[in-house]
Amino acid sequence: MDRALVLPHDVASLKTLVLSHRQTIDQQREEIARLEHNNQLLAKLVFGKSSEKRTPIATDLSLQGNLFLKEIAAEAARLAEQYKVVATIEVPAHQRQKKGRRSSFPEHLPTVRTVCELKEEDRMCACGGELKEFGEETSRELERVETTVVHEIARKKYACATCKEGVVTAPWRGRVLEKGLLGPGFLSHVITERFGNHLPYYRLEGKYKAEGLDLSRSVLCESMARCAELLEPIAEEIRKEVLQSDVIHTDDTPVTLARSPGGGSRQARVWVYLNREGRTWYEFTESRKRDGPARVFADFQGFLQADAYGGYDGLYLPGGATEVACWAHVRRKFVDAEPTDSTLAKEAVDRIRILFQIEEAAKNLSDEDRAAIRRERAGPLLEEFKAWLDLAELQALPKPPFGKAVGYAKNQWAALTRYRDDGRLAISNNAAERALRPLAVGRKNWLFFQREGGGRTAAILMSLLMTAKAAGIHPGDYFKDVLLRISTCTDARLLTPHAWKSHFEAEVTARRNEILEKILAA
Repeated sequence: MDRALVLPHDVASLKTLVLSHRQTIDQQREEIARLEHNNQLLAKLVFGKSSEKRTPIATDLSLQGNLFLKEIAAEAARLAEQYKVVATIEVPAHQRQKKGRRSSFPEHLPTVRTVCELKEEDRMCACGGELKEFGEETSRELERVETTVVHEIARKKYACATCKEGVVTAPWRGRVLEKGLLGPGFLSHVITERFGNHLPYYRLEGKYKAEGLDLSRSVLCESMARCAELLEPIAEEIRKEVLQSDVIHTDDTPVTLARSPGGGSRQARVWVYLNREGRTWYEFTESRKRDGPARVFADFQGFLQADAYGGYDGLYLPGGATEVACWAHVRRKFVDAEPTDSTLAKEAVDRIRILFQIEEAAKNLSDEDRAAIRRERAGPLLEEFKAWLDLAELQALPKPPFGKAVGYAKNQWAALTRYRDDGRLAISNNAAERALRPLAVGRKNWLFFQREGGGRTAAILMSLLMTAKAAGIHPGDYFKDVLLRISTCTDARLLTPHAWKSHFEAEVTARRNEILEKILAA
C-alpha cells in the first residue's frame, strides 16, 4: 500500500496531520498567487493593455517596442533571480539629458529603467535594525536589440446579420511590394545594410541564415530592384532639385559590370551630382562617354565644379555652365611630382596649403564675408602663385610629373581662381569625391554589378540614402516610412529627404514615443 495513504487511527493525530497539510497548501497557494501577480505585472509592462476595443496603433512599431522591452524584461528577470533582488521595468517621461564629464547620451532615444530593490526579508541590518531606502546609485549604457519577427496582419470581416450580405473588411495597408515576402522595416534594413554598410547580398544571405531565415540572395536582390522602381519618382525629384541649384559638384567613378549587353564584363561608371545642401543624385551609365553629362546638364547655366575631364568641355560654351576647377586636383599633381622634383613641388604644395587654411578659417562665414576674406587674403597669394608658375614653367621640362603639374595648373587657371570672387563656390571638388567614397569602399566588398539593372538600382537607392544622411535624418527611419507612404502620396516632392524631414519626421518621432508610453501605461 502507498505509504502516503496510511492515516493514523486516533482523532488527535488526524487533526494534526490535516492542519499541517492545510498550512502547506496555504503556503503553496500564496506562492502561486505571488508568482501569478508578478507574471501579470510583467505582461502588463511588456504588452500593455490588450482590450480589443482599443484604438489600433501602428502594429509594426509597437511590436518592435514590445520586443525590445521584452528583451530588457527577460534579462531583468534572470538577473533578479541570480542576485536575489526585485527588478521592475519602467519607462520614465522623456527628459533632456544633463551634460556631464562623459559624452551625454542622445536626447532622442527613449530611456528604459531597470529598478533593483532588496527583498523585504533582506532589509535587516546586522544590528537588528530595519534598512530604509535613502537614494539610488545609477549607471547608464546604450542597449540595442535587433530581431526579426513574423508580422501577421488580421483584418476583421463583418457581414449584415439581416440580409446576410454587405460584407465589409477592416481596411489596412497593403504589402509594400505586391506578393513580396519582406515588410517595410525589413526592406529598410536591407537597403541600409547593402547600400549604406556595403554588405554584398551573399553576406546578407549568410547573416540572415544564421538567424534561421531562408532568404536567398536572389530574393534580396529582386526586392531591392522593386524598391528602386517604387522609389524612382523620389530620386527624380532629387535630380530636379539638384539641377535647380546655382552650384553643382560632379564626379564619376568606375564600377565593373559583370554581364554587359555585348557579352562579358566591362567597365561602367557611376556619376554623382550634388548641390551645397547635400542633395545627391547618382546616375549609372555603361561607359564614360560625354553623353551622360551632356544630357544631364543640357539646360544648366550655373556653376559646375568638376575635374578637368574633357567630356565636360562641351558644357562650358557660351550660354551653358560656368567651369569651376578643383585645387585639390592641382595639389595632388604636385604631390605626385615630389619624388622627382622635391624642392619646387614641395614649394607648390606649401603655397596651396595656405589657400586651404584660409578656407578653413572662413568656412562658417556668410557667402559675402567669405568672398571678402578670399579677395583680401587669398587674392594676393593667387597672383604670387601665378607668377611662380610662369617662372617654374621656364625651368621645368613639360613631360616629367612636375612639368605636367605646372601645365595643368596654368591651363585651369581661370577656373581655379573663379572661387575667389564668389562665396558660394568651394576651393575644391572634395564634396563630390566624398559622395563617391561609399562606392569606392563598397566595390571592395560586392566587387561588381551583375547587370546594368543592378547599377540603376544602386544609383536610385543611394541617391535617397546619401541625401537622407546629408539632411541629418536616420536612413532606416526614412526608408521605412517612405515605403509606406509612397503608394498613397500623390506628390513625390513631399517624400524627398529634406521635405520628409520638414513634413513627417516630427510625426514619426512623436508616434514612436507615444507607442512606447502606451506599452507601459497603467
